[in-house]
Amino acid sequence: MIDADEPTLTVQVEGTGREGLRLYIMSRPRDGRVRVREWRGEDWSAGPLEREMDARSLLTEFQRAHDDRRRMSEELYRIRLWLEGIGS
Repeated sequence: MIDADEPTLTVQVEGTGREGLRLYIMSRPRDGRVRVREWRGEDWSAGPLEREMDARSLLTEFQRAHDDRRRMSEELYRIRLWLEGIGS
């Protein structure tokens, strides 16, 4: 779980015809791992999916959305810096 006082980056990703909008809240990576809370547009009332995952794998998900020309609330460059532990 992400601590309330921990810095986070929030990214909203446009859905496709098969899946709805997604909202991600990510912690800063530690040892290549990032904690993520993810809400899906199909059911906003459901609680978030909380998981810890490899930062590179998550970046691949954002890269795929970018390549599919789906709108994102943050630039891919900023997301990349965040997941590499560089950006603020």
